[in-house]
Amino acid sequence: MPGAKGAHHALNVDGVSKAFFHRRRETRVLDNVSLTVEPQEFVSIVGPSGCGKSTLFHIIGGLELPDAGTVNMGGKNVTGQRGEISYMPQQPALFPWRTIEDNVLLAGELKGEPKAEARAAARHWLDKVGLGGFERAYPHMLSGGMQQRAAFLRALLAPQELMLLDEPFSALDALTREQMQRWLLELWEENRRSVLFITHNIEEALLLSSRIYVFSGRPGSVLHIVDVPFPRPRRGELTDSLEFLQLRRELSEWMREEQARTTR
Repeated sequence: MPGAKGAHHALNVDGVSKAFFHRRRETRVLDNVSLTVEPQEFVSIVGPSGCGKSTLFHIIGGLELPDAGTVNMGGKNVTGQRGEISYMPQQPALFPWRTIEDNVLLAGELKGEPKAEARAAARHWLDKVGLGGFERAYPHMLSGGMQQRAAFLRALLAPQELMLLDEPFSALDALTREQMQRWLLELWEENRRSVLFITHNIEEALLLSSRIYVFSGRPGSVLHIVDVPFPRPRRGELTDSLEFLQLRRELSEWMREEQARTTR
């Protein structure tokens, strides 16, 4: 299911700024943010809490309008338009009254696929991601990691090319999170969807991404752009390499400096 190659970016955010007003007081959240995601590219955003990452996702998804700047996908201005992206939030957000299979089937329903065809595709992918045998289970019957797999699969099978992943592993314990990182890496390298990923975890960003945007504190702006040098396919042992550890240390130092600056 790879993204289509072409002259246009999968996503181009150009000069986006945003402020909110409460009781006549202005809070600037984003300041002149520009970034790109190419077709079939995995890009991450890291930054301190409250730097506007989730607000940026809302703007890309059309839930908020920017005060300045534009959002383009595939060469088309989609600023303020909904339905252009596939989205996975921090929590799985599975419908509790639908089985795991029926939750995943939402993607086929959105595509307007014949029900039998959509169900066959859902079962194929449930087997592929290790959820075979749980088709008729309900979300509360699955572990957190299994729920996240189902939610990711629903996003993966959605018709939109661009996937926005908003800290999807943040609520998981450390061991499950590590397992999910490796699972996502393997699945993405097989399918190569265009992905914009929010995380606070620098190691996670380095393992998964082709490029990382490091955000400042509020108002969020792009402080650094890091082209991740490691070839693909990537494996877990990469995290023990000297080059990986040095780059992780450099990003961690940037983050510590920015966190200290914003808390003064």
